[in-house]
Amino acid sequence: MSADAGGPGAGAESGAFREAMRLWATGVAVVTTRSDEGPHGTTLNSLLSVSLDPPTLLISLRRGSRTDDTVREAGRFTVNVLAAGQEAVADRFTRRRSFGAEEFAGVRHRPSPDGGGPELEGSAVVMTCRTVRRIEVADHALVVAEVTGVRRPSAPFGGPLLYVERRYRGLAGRAPDVEG
Repeated sequence: MSADAGGPGAGAESGAFREAMRLWATGVAVVTTRSDEGPHGTTLNSLLSVSLDPPTLLISLRRGSRTDDTVREAGRFTVNVLAAGQEAVADRFTRRRSFGAEEFAGVRHRPSPDGGGPELEGSAVVMTCRTVRRIEVADHALVVAEVTGVRRPSAPFGGPLLYVERRYRGLAGRAPDVEG
């Protein structure tokens, strides 16, 4: 057993866990929402499909963050799954910004017809969501939401934006077929 793993019943050291998770490739999304102060967005890679009937997903937000507070208050949000080439959009929404027009200045977007947050142009897919449950776990909140709308832009899809080993990446090609 590695010294970083801890003994039986001991939790892993957070730095070792962070290093382990950096090897887990994930997609990149920007969650947008709206409050009385205006629109807000944040980049995340903690997105999980929960159910197809009804369509349900889960996101993880840092408890007490501006995004967590706004999503809790609004009860609705939009998940903009980013496409390859949208690294600048992902970076923009990782920075702390004020609400409203300033936060979205220079980012092409449109209002969500389903009442969620702004839809970012160029996204691979956009899903509007309604919160159905919130579960607090450690320093994060798991937000379970019903997907109330799905829109896939008509632009050609060049693949998803991925994040692994602290870098953005795209798909290099298809995984080999596995014969069963």
